[in-house]
Amino acid sequence: MGKIIILKNDRVGDLFHSLKGMNEIINEHQKDEIEIYLSEYSSGFSFLFKRENINIKTINYKASFVEKINLYFTILRSPVQKVFILTPKNFFFILPLFFRRIRFYGICIKEKTKERPNVFLRNFLHKYKVNDRSNKNLNEGVGQLIFELCKNKNRKSENFINIEPKNKSIIKNLLDFRYCHFHFKKSLFAKKKWSYDQLNILLERIANKKGKLILTSDIENTEYNSIFKKNYNSYNFTNLSNNSEINFDNSITYFENIKSVDLFYLIKKSAIVISPHGAMSVAASFLNKPVIDIFDNTINKVAFREYRSKNKNYNFLILKPFSEKLINKFNNFLDNA
Repeated sequence: MGKIIILKNDRVGDLFHSLKGMNEIINEHQKDEIEIYLSEYSSGFSFLFKRENINIKTINYKASFVEKINLYFTILRSPVQKVFILTPKNFFFILPLFFRRIRFYGICIKEKTKERPNVFLRNFLHKYKVNDRSNKNLNEGVGQLIFELCKNKNRKSENFINIEPKNKSIIKNLLDFRYCHFHFKKSLFAKKKWSYDQLNILLERIANKKGKLILTSDIENTEYNSIFKKNYNSYNFTNLSNNSEINFDNSITYFENIKSVDLFYLIKKSAIVISPHGAMSVAASFLNKPVIDIFDNTINKVAFREYRSKNKNYNFLILKPFSEKLINKFNNFLDNA
């Protein structure tokens, strides 16, 4: 039995972009030991990889010097066959210089003024794919590039990503009604000068369309946490247990500090997910849920191409200052979802 290392220490949205590619690796190496390096941001979703031959390691999003040294000696002392660099950070691309007998696979970045890694270091990779940010006509998103890099050509593809986790979830068996999941991000709505009253109009319209709405917000504690708790039926998951009772009688329910397993089930069981572009919208697309992905109007077109999800139920909307016209756009998406 050999050893496979997957380096994926980045944010949650990036992890979900990589899941189809990582599934190919797991599929091909069912009899090998697989070690997956996740960041502190995405380690809560390690249940996705719960298998006997998989070990999860957590390192910082910006790996420390000690963590880099430990990784070096892990590779040195173990019978590593392959290393997949799915997070294109400079240090990872130096490793192939020291371990010539190991096959390194990597996602590379090309921009107008620099490349990561440079052409010299690419020569030491067994296989690589380039995310060319300087090419506006490139159609492949980063998720597809990672899939092509990791694709297993010798086996029938099966799903080894654990989308039915056995971890205890508070809400797993509670959500038996149709609902919309709306994720709120203060920075985006504040930038467009939305007031709470205007946001509430949107939320009530959505709830009226879809029956019920479950609201979540970013981890950062803002004044909106207090506003949501005051105006909606709310539950703080820091204080909830499996024996807690949740009342969904109101049309809008607010979930505060929801944890990763519960969040995954919330997305998985939703009728539609509406969220500023990020972890929620990417996770929903991975699960083939209808999505309204909300972008800022300053979006870089290359970034949109790079992170657009492959999902036939995917819709995107540019957020602008509140207007009835914009509300009608939401309504049109909801009618077709």
